[in-house]
Amino acid sequence: MIAIQKELERCKKKGLSGVIGTIISTEGSTYQKAGTKCFISEDRHLTGILSGGCVESDIMEHAFKVLKNEKPTVLHYNFYGDEDIAWGLGVGCNGKINILLEPYLPAKQPEKAALIERYFSDSLKKPLHAITVVEANDESLQGKTWIIDAVDTKRGSTISVQDIADDYKKRKKNLKNELVHIGGEQDLYVYYESVSPPPHLIVFGAGPDAIPLVKMAKNLKWMVTVLDYRPSYCSKDHFPDADDLCLYPSGSVPKVSLHQNSYVVIMTHNFLHDKEILEEILNSDAAYIGLLGPRKRTDQLIAASDILVNNDKVHLLHSPIGLDIGAKTPEEIALSILAEITMVYRGGSGQKLSQLADMKQSV
Repeated sequence: MIAIQKELERCKKKGLSGVIGTIISTEGSTYQKAGTKCFISEDRHLTGILSGGCVESDIMEHAFKVLKNEKPTVLHYNFYGDEDIAWGLGVGCNGKINILLEPYLPAKQPEKAALIERYFSDSLKKPLHAITVVEANDESLQGKTWIIDAVDTKRGSTISVQDIADDYKKRKKNLKNELVHIGGEQDLYVYYESVSPPPHLIVFGAGPDAIPLVKMAKNLKWMVTVLDYRPSYCSKDHFPDADDLCLYPSGSVPKVSLHQNSYVVIMTHNFLHDKEILEEILNSDAAYIGLLGPRKRTDQLIAASDILVNNDKVHLLHSPIGLDIGAKTPEEIALSILAEITMVYRGGSGQKLSQLADMKQSV
């Protein structure tokens, strides 16, 4: 989602159209599952893959037909038995995939394009449900999409097709990526999609030890923001993969939007600045705030601040940061930090899986 969102921004700036490709259903063994997306731009740039490279060139050709016709279409690929040989693939797939291609036309279909842009942008911030009409007796409904806040699902009442609204009401609590036949007068086929944002890692401090942390986080496909007051540190040369670099004036604390999907690591190695940052963000909605350094340093930092010492949220601070894996090198420390954040994000226990398996067997 991150890569496609950035590609949409590029296309919007350059006035380019494109096509969103989404796997809406699968059968048997396939490389990707329902919900996987790609984007083909008007200048033939492909972002994301749906089949491990098997049918991307064919998808590309169909995408340009969609751009010409300005209407969505569904592609059907069957890799069972002899059909795999017919495609000349031999990749070991043994299944079927159905792919929805939807045009992104900012100039000709600005409202639909804006909806697509909002979906990819908002999906990086909060959970969303998307409902798309794939087939209907009324051709004007094909490609119609509703985007719903997955937390505030009351907005589902804005769905203008009653049969879909009724069906969504039954599914919304456990919505999954799937193609559904609703039937009724319109004989509807509807694709439901549920997306959750990746963690947004926010790193205060652009020192050398932050480099492996950011690199590993991007390998996990997280959003990453790096902040520092030192221009020689906070640069694309040091953090080429970071989604956002924030260079702020020395002696200040930048205003950062922190929400329930924000995971903050403070590692400036400056005692007073760490204190100032913590004073500013401790009362935020961040899901995780970790402070690099030994516990003794953290206790001294808290004791030196009237704001922190009386703050009820201090006990939620992760310090020392990370899981105990015996980390020594900067790369190992980064792995330890990301392991703890993943544990918080996914709701894990941090225990060895072998121990958990032994516990289950003994019950």
